[in-house]
Amino acid sequence: MVSPHPLPPGKGDTPFGLGGWLLVYLCASIPYLLFHSAGLSGLFDYPLWLLAATFLLLASPLALILLKSPRAPGWNVVALWVVALSITLRAAAVPFTRPSGDAADGSDPEDRAVAIAILAVIVAVSLAWATIWTAYFRRSVRVRNTFFPPGAE
Repeated sequence: MVSPHPLPPGKGDTPFGLGGWLLVYLCASIPYLLFHSAGLSGLFDYPLWLLAATFLLLASPLALILLKSPRAPGWNVVALWVVALSITLRAAAVPFTRPSGDAADGSDPEDRAVAIAILAVIVAVSLAWATIWTAYFRRSVRVRNTFFPPGAE
């Protein structure tokens, strides 16, 4: 349900359109999604086509923002959690997979502990990213005004 607005979008102090934190989200999501696409496609030894396909799939909700589609907030929230949960599952699988190669046989417990700590940080950042931006999409006046302007049903 859309609440009434005192001013039409784009008038006065009412935030509207691609600006503010919405623009920050849009710009910051590109490197974030590239990083996660690389991590997710690494399951298949980083073929370039899979990296590109994964990135395009994960970034497709960003296009909805540029198009100012009313579906943009919902699809971006879904994408945030798909990425966070996918990278969490991918990271959780790492300790149970055996790396290939003689030098990386996983025999050094210190190296394994460092790798697990790095993965834990990546997962924590991903979950925090998804939580913060989900709250933004749910509560932002700019998001409401941009994607659900008054009078639009």
